Amino acid sequence: MNLVYQYKIIIALFLLTVISCSKDESDSSQEIPISVLAANFSKTMDENPDTGATIGTITASTNEGNVTFSISEQNPSGAFSVDNATGELKVVNKSLFDFETNPTITGIVKVANGSISKNAFVTINLNDINEDRVFEGLINLKTQAEVNAFGANQYTHITGTLDIGVFLDGGVSDINDLTPLNSIVSIGNNLIVGANPNLENLQGLENVTTIVGQLVILENESLKHIESLLNVRDFNNNIVIMDNPNLINLDGLEFFERARDISINENNSLQNVDGLTNITEAFTVSIVDNPLLTNIQGLNSLTSATGGLNIGDNSSLNSINGLENLTNLGDHLSIFNNDLILNINSLQNVSQFPESILINDNQSLESISALNGIEIASYLYINGNLSLNNLEGLNSITIVSQSFSIKDTKIQNLDELNNLTLVRSLTIESNNRLENIDGLQNLEIATNSLNIRENNSLTNLNGLSSLRNVDRNLSINYNQYLSDFCGLQTLLINNGLRGNYSVSDNAYNPTKQDIIDGNCRL
Repeated sequence: MNLVYQYKIIIALFLLTVISCSKDESDSSQEIPISVLAANFSKTMDENPDTGATIGTITASTNEGNVTFSISEQNPSGAFSVDNATGELKVVNKSLFDFETNPTITGIVKVANGSISKNAFVTINLNDINEDRVFEGLINLKTQAEVNAFGANQYTHITGTLDIGVFLDGGVSDINDLTPLNSIVSIGNNLIVGANPNLENLQGLENVTTIVGQLVILENESLKHIESLLNVRDFNNNIVIMDNPNLINLDGLEFFERARDISINENNSLQNVDGLTNITEAFTVSIVDNPLLTNIQGLNSLTSATGGLNIGDNSSLNSINGLENLTNLGDHLSIFNNDLILNINSLQNVSQFPESILINDNQSLESISALNGIEIASYLYINGNLSLNNLEGLNSITIVSQSFSIKDTKIQNLDELNNLTLVRSLTIESNNRLENIDGLQNLEIATNSLNIRENNSLTNLNGLSSLRNVDRNLSINYNQYLSDFCGLQTLLINNGLRGNYSVSDNAYNPTKQDIIDGNCRL
């Protein structure tokens, strides 16, 4: 092989090598992959922005060409949009930018260059802004349609009464859902929920914190729960919960600390009053005619009822335990028609009892000793307590300025009344085991009347030997074994009786003159 030929071969091999390397370098440049970069988006902004307001822009890039933006998901749906080309986020549904409903709005924006994409996570935190909407005056919502329409205004404050139902007008409403009212924070006067037979709960009133006037819930046949009132903190007026036959408890009132008049009456399914557990002061408290109520332990914080206390017609109530902290009781005490209570011992810490006391028709009541310390009363009624066998608790009573009545008991004597000196009207009636009234030995004056009737074991009136004045009527009737009237001699001989003398249907029925003449017993 000559040199020229060899040289040509070397040149050809060199060119092939150069061409091959150039091709490899060109192919390597064309295979660089497309990449996309996207940053997560986070922002804190005020609630209630305008529709179309700019929220911000998704930051993104690619190494070739342009990227596009699209929403993959968001919560709540439909809250914001993203510009396909720029990544700008805007408000779509301003109602969803509500702190109370959606304090945080989230979403995912897909940033893509062809088939290559990255996800940018969107987080929008809302600031709670005071957005008071005030309704001036009273509003009475009588139908569900009216509730819905009023709720759509998103009022936060009502300056007057909110009356839900038709109680004040008579009739019934079709209201069954209060959730449209969930924006209401305060009520400037009364909250009345009445005569709504289809309403089962008070859901929709959860945000109410202030009720300036009365809370009145009555005649709602299907109402079972009122716990939606749990956030009420500012209240100091009347509570009336009455004639709600399916209401089980008072849960929802736990943050009420003071009230004026509390009336929990005629709720046929009510089992307890535990919702009142933080009430410390009230004017009057009335727990009446709740047939399934078994206890009143919910009153365990009550220290003062200056207007009085009424507990009556609660056929399942087995005690009045729960009143141990009550020290200030004014105006009146009424405990009546509670067939299962045995005593009233939980009242033992009352420092001074009211002058009007009624303990009537408690079939199982055996003791009233907690009344110990009473010295003066205006009205004192101990009637219809068929298991009561003594008057322990009245040992200190000296004056009853109006009416004193003892009826239908098992007492055998009146020994605990030996400090009584003056009474306006005294009635001793239908105490079939009463054998004597010697405990009245210090009674001197009955400024109105004295009535003794239907005491079938009573044989004499010796306990009236100190009686010197009865201004009006003296009636002694239907005491079948009463045959000794000599205890009236002081009264009649000294002309102390200034009214009518009525004595009949006893074992002996002497005239006034008979007694004066000494013919006072058989």
